[in-house]
Amino acid sequence: MSNHAPLKDAIVLFGLLKGEEDRLVEFGRRLVKTNKSYAQAVFTTEVDGWTPFHAFVLRGERKMVKLALKAGVDVNFPMGKPEGLPGSCSPLHLAAHRGDVSVMSVLISKGADVTIRDDTGRTPIFYASRKLNTLAVKTLVRAGADLRDCDPEYKQSESSQRNTNNPITCFLACSGIRI
Repeated sequence: MSNHAPLKDAIVLFGLLKGEEDRLVEFGRRLVKTNKSYAQAVFTTEVDGWTPFHAFVLRGERKMVKLALKAGVDVNFPMGKPEGLPGSCSPLHLAAHRGDVSVMSVLISKGADVTIRDDTGRTPIFYASRKLNTLAVKTLVRAGADLRDCDPEYKQSESSQRNTNNPITCFLACSGIRI
C-alpha cells in the first residue's frame, strides 16, 4: 500500500478478487484502518469503467462492500461505462441484476436510492424483474421501488413460451404471484 498510488492499489484489489477472499478482506481492512480517505480513493478508482467498489458488489463480496462504505464511499456512487453495459449504474443496479439480496440489503440500509436511474433510464427493479428474481423485487418494493419500473418485455423463463410483456402480467410477476 502506498499513499500515492490509488490506481496501483485498485489493481491489486481487482487481482485479489479472483479468488483470494481472505487476502482481499485483509488488504481492504488495512487500507481502511491506515487511511480512510485513501481507501475511499482506492475503492472508487476507475479501471476500464469499473471501480473496485462496483466489482465487490457484482461479485457478492459483502464484507468488502461494507468496508468500502465504512471508508466513506457513496452508496450511490455511479459506475463508469464499461463495454457492453449502460453507464451510471449504481451499486444497487448491479446487486439487483445479480439478485444478491444480501448485498442489496446492505446498500439499502446505508441509504441506497431504489429509484436511481442508469443512463438508459432503468432503475434497479428493472434488472431484478428481468432476472425474474421475486425476492429481489420484493426487497426493492419494501424499500420504496415502483413496480411500474419493472421490465415489461421479459419472458417468464426459457422453458415457458408465455410472453409476459403486458403491464398487468409484469405487475403480477414482479409481485411474486405465479402466472
